Amino acid sequence: MRVKSLDKKWKEFLFAFSGFGPNLLMVLMGAYFTDAINPVALADGSFQAISSGVCFILPAIFPILHALGKVFDGIIDIPFAHITDSLSTKWGRRRPAIAVCILPMIISFALCWLPIGGAENPLLNTIWIAFWELIFFATYTMCLIAFYGSLSSVCESESQRLRVSGYKSFFDTISYCLVYALVPLLLDVMQINIDKFVFLLLPAMLTITIPLFMIKEGEKYGYPENDGLNEEKVTLKESLVLTFKNKTFLNWLLVNCCTFFGLQMFLVGMNAMIIGGMGFNGAEMALVNTCAFAPVPIMLYLFNKLKAKKGIRFTYQTCLVAFGVAILSFFFASTFVMGTNNKPLQYLIASVGGVVGSWAIGAFFMMPYMISAQISAVEEKIIKKNHSAMYFAANAVVTSIVGAISGSLVYENIKMLFISKDASGIVWAESFASAAQIFSQKANAVISSDQVFNFGTLLVPFIVCAVCILGAILAQRMPKDYTPYLVAKELKKHNPDLDISNIEQSELYTADDEKGEIIFVQVGLSILSGFIFGFIWLGYLLKSIKELTKCKCNNLVKWLICSFIPFANIYFTVKMHEQLNQILLPNGKKATGSTALFIILGILFPILPINVVCLSLLQSSVNKAYSVQEDCKVANLTGAIEA
Repeated sequence: MRVKSLDKKWKEFLFAFSGFGPNLLMVLMGAYFTDAINPVALADGSFQAISSGVCFILPAIFPILHALGKVFDGIIDIPFAHITDSLSTKWGRRRPAIAVCILPMIISFALCWLPIGGAENPLLNTIWIAFWELIFFATYTMCLIAFYGSLSSVCESESQRLRVSGYKSFFDTISYCLVYALVPLLLDVMQINIDKFVFLLLPAMLTITIPLFMIKEGEKYGYPENDGLNEEKVTLKESLVLTFKNKTFLNWLLVNCCTFFGLQMFLVGMNAMIIGGMGFNGAEMALVNTCAFAPVPIMLYLFNKLKAKKGIRFTYQTCLVAFGVAILSFFFASTFVMGTNNKPLQYLIASVGGVVGSWAIGAFFMMPYMISAQISAVEEKIIKKNHSAMYFAANAVVTSIVGAISGSLVYENIKMLFISKDASGIVWAESFASAAQIFSQKANAVISSDQVFNFGTLLVPFIVCAVCILGAILAQRMPKDYTPYLVAKELKKHNPDLDISNIEQSELYTADDEKGEIIFVQVGLSILSGFIFGFIWLGYLLKSIKELTKCKCNNLVKWLICSFIPFANIYFTVKMHEQLNQILLPNGKKATGSTALFIILGILFPILPINVVCLSLLQSSVNKAYSVQEDCKVANLTGAIEA
């Protein structure tokens, strides 16, 4: 009898947390790395660069090597998946693969952020980074493929797989909230560059050691050797054939390629679109990204509710369309369209776009993990062969190639293009200043850097929107849902010789009590995750207002009252609004919102951290107050010089 790995609910939660650290650092790398080493699309002085204005690599060569590294990352998924699927040791199949790769994964990731040639030797840096990227991609892949591949065996039922998938989506949401909403703010507050911040986060990768203690396999537990799973080993060729001839999986893979192409380009270019394209600072970027990521768990809960009524195909199609439309907000909120004096309207467009896009983000996290695990688990029950890691590998290899094309070849080249309203044409340049010089020569007039716009960041929203709409159309080829029974029927439709009677008899659908349990978990995670960034943001707002007003109040007490006592936040938000008005009104400006509005919002949203509207209004007023203080300093300095 096989020993259960996840025999308690808390173990499911902890097991899903295993990939949090490596995924967090991988997301951070995808979001900041290429702009950090080549900050051509970032504003001068940005802490998101290793050194502001310094390009450490060869812009013409690195995108090609980076793309090849991504392709390599995908290709090695296939042999690595076969290794972890067929490995038979006294320690089991999955655990040895993870244990061997942890240390080189951490070391290689750190060395990617250390361009040893400095600014003087970009060729050396290009080769150095490309080499260590290969090591990191390989070791990261082996760790995560082994972890994901264990899902179909450690989970005993569809309901357990759905719970673990939900937990994983929760941690993915936290990763993206931290990377895209909190990191820009922390960099500005801590006054450190991105490479230093990365080194502080390195210990988080150790979460991948959790499966070493949780997966019950190997000699000690008589698993999998004595459980019949290795009775008939699946060869690499057979595993590839089973995977890439599975039309149910291929139909999903085609849709996921469209999703990943758009998502990868969006994530890689997000910082440049917000900081460079919109002209926002780190705090303002945190505000916009909060609107996109904080509602994700709630949207994920609603996603599952709609899925239960309309099926997963229709629900996912709405996600793709919503994301495609939401991304266009980055274009319409850019300074190219709005100019430089319309921050409130930029906030509104970007925030609304973020909330609309959040409908899709949670589903993007959950779907590849859940569908691959479900298809492989059903197939194992039917044909009695376990090669689950190959499905994750196949998904990874194809999306890695798509991501290499999208985030490396396409984005890294179009971000070198610039446009100006004061001169015709599009030019290739290594900085805004260089582009301004080229435009000046073409127009026979002086064109400054602030009259030049990065053309790549303007193109990204339209490219992402187009591929998302294409994905929604291709999703018509997917089955209506991915319950065990429907997956089995889909497999039999493409292979009539399969006997699916055991699925028909035993797994028509999840029991009602299990469904209720899953919904309870989703609601709990939604509430918890929805508060997490609100707690952090509220703390920074209180800190900012204390600095602006020079008061000696106890922010910790305020934070506790606002966070945990329903309706008590109304008094404090109104008070903060009045304090900000005391700074702004004498300077001809007014705090965003009104006392009545804060009272109404406080009644509608009794817990402040989940009330993104209140936080946004207060943050807007804080930004105005900081701007007023800066103007006053400049005026005082000018007066002193004249005197």
